Amino acid sequence: MHYRFSLGLVSYRMGDLCLDHAEYMSVVAQGGQSQYPGFSDDPLDGFRHLAHDLVAYCAAFLRGSDAEFARVVELVGAKHQGRRLP
Repeated sequence: MHYRFSLGLVSYRMGDLCLDHAEYMSVVAQGGQSQYPGFSDDPLDGFRHLAHDLVAYCAAFLRGSDAEFARVVELVGAKHQGRRLP
């Protein structure tokens, strides 16, 4: 995590595998239901929003096996491969 006046960059790393929060949420949060980053004048709200996302969507990272997190990384990679430049 990165903090300077408010919570900033959040990434998840397991060995050589790494995802930033937006990438992770893009494949696990249904319909854009993640709360982080959110926007507020209260710097603690960033932590509250992140805590929500961790509990609701990050089981593969928090409690899962390396293989479960690797599967999330694969899903993000597959999603990026489907993108084409205009």
